[in-house]
Amino acid sequence: MFERRAYLMDMTRRVPTMRTLQELVDVLANYRYNEFRPFAEKDFPETLDWGKLGAYCQMQGLELVRTTRAEFEDLFIRAEYAFVSTEADRSLAGRVEEMRENMIKAEAQGRARKAKGFMVTDFSDECVWQPLAVSLPGIIMGGNFAASGPRSSMMDLEKELNRVLEAPVGGLLLKLGTLYLRGGAVHEHCSELFNILSHDVGYSRHPGLTQFVLDDISGIAHGTRIAAERWADRSDWAKEIAYAANLLDCACHRRNEAMLRSVRDEHGHVWRLRFQPEGRVESLARLPRF
Repeated sequence: MFERRAYLMDMTRRVPTMRTLQELVDVLANYRYNEFRPFAEKDFPETLDWGKLGAYCQMQGLELVRTTRAEFEDLFIRAEYAFVSTEADRSLAGRVEEMRENMIKAEAQGRARKAKGFMVTDFSDECVWQPLAVSLPGIIMGGNFAASGPRSSMMDLEKELNRVLEAPVGGLLLKLGTLYLRGGAVHEHCSELFNILSHDVGYSRHPGLTQFVLDDISGIAHGTRIAAERWADRSDWAKEIAYAANLLDCACHRRNEAMLRSVRDEHGHVWRLRFQPEGRVESLARLPRF
């Protein structure tokens, strides 16, 4: 077990509401984290009651440590922590297998050099389209690796997700989080489906992503969305999963204006479930428009 078990959340481009942060702290405490590190490039948002959040963290057994870019780089240089990403950024629904492999490597390397801590990082990309639910597999698995070591690679992640989501939709989230593997279009720290949706019209996609493969991904995403929507009236997490499925579907039909209009309309609703208004317009502006 690592002495320090930290989760770092990037608040540079979007700031969670206090209710979301308290819900997240509950998840961190449940998976035996003892540090919560809000991250900002330089200045932290003044719209949060940091005293209230710190008190809630303390009540749940976590230390609140605000961390700037300079402080993070200093931690990285000192190598006191083993660092691993949730792999939620530059994706639309996560990269579950890449995350799992990186967790195994980071835990082994940290143990070998006797690092005092294990830090799960959750940085934002320039678009911040992915909902918070996409980070949950990495948060859950990272907490288990930090506290229980290599045997965590065999954990039943779907069962743990269902417990956190309070609905049997964990398998849907994991299914979406593996679609980036289709067609062999695998990039390190990036999903080709994210690239398709975020780049200009002239972007040349990976040759493995034929229209047949994209249609296959689209069908799975559409079916997953329908299944998640059955729980949407009981769970905000299910709404986020349905939205992530819609993002993937749009990546497969990037020139379909009706689908793009639908995801733009849904973007604001899902953003307001978890985050403060600042940054929403900038994120929305990065979605394709024809």
